[in-house]
Amino acid sequence: MSFRLCLVVLLAACALLARSPAFAEVIPIDDPVAAKIFADAKAKVGFWKLIHFYESQNDQTYCGVASATIILNSLDIESPPAPAIYPFRKFDQSNFFTEAVLAIKPPKLVHLSGLTLDELAGMIRAYGVTVDVHHAAAPMDLDGFRAIASAALADPKARVEINYHRKVLGQDGAGHHSPLAAYDAVSDRFLILDVARYKLPPVWAPAADVWASMATEDSDAKANRGFLVIRIK
Repeated sequence: MSFRLCLVVLLAACALLARSPAFAEVIPIDDPVAAKIFADAKAKVGFWKLIHFYESQNDQTYCGVASATIILNSLDIESPPAPAIYPFRKFDQSNFFTEAVLAIKPPKLVHLSGLTLDELAGMIRAYGVTVDVHHAAAPMDLDGFRAIASAALADPKARVEINYHRKVLGQDGAGHHSPLAAYDAVSDRFLILDVARYKLPPVWAPAADVWASMATEDSDAKANRGFLVIRIK
C-alpha cells in the first residue's frame, strides 16, 4: 500500500472516530451508546433510588435545592411534614427549608443568586448526614476526584453532588448543581442527573470534562466549584 493511500485510510478512520457518539463530549441518556455504558458501569448502586426521586428544579436558581431533595429522599432521610401528601412524607423544594436551613440562606436569596457549594453542604448537614466538601483545586486533582466519586457511587450509603459550569461541557448556561448517579470505568464517564429536566436530559460526561467544569471559579464564593459526598451515618 502506498504512503498516500495509507494516509487517506488513516484520515478516514480518524474522521469516523470523531463522528462516533462514543467520542462525543457528552452522551445523552437516550442515545443508544448510553445504554451500553450504563450496562458496563459498576459504580451505580444508588441509581434506581435516585431515579425514583429525580425531579426538575422549581426555577432556574433552585438547582442546588432540587439536587439536595433528590439525594435526601434517595437516602431515606425522614423529611419534614409534607402537607400535600399527608400522612406520607417526602422532601420537596419547599419543606426542605427548615429553620436550620433558612439560617444559612432563605428562599428569597436563593432565588436571586442560587447556592454556593459550601452553602449547599451546610444545608444538607442540617439533616444529620455527613457531607464532605471537595473544591476542584489543589491538592485535589482529577485522579482524586475520580477515585473518591466512583467509590461513593459504589456505596449504597453515599451519594455525590457536583457544582459545575455548563459551558465547559458544551452546554448553554453557567454555574449549576446536579447529582451524579453512576460511573463507568471503561469509558471513564460519569452520569449527571441534570435537574434542569425541562432543558437537558441526563448525560454521560467524560471524567476529565466533569473535573474541568468544576475547576472554575464561583464568583459568589470566591473559590472553585467542586463536589459533595453525602453519607448516612
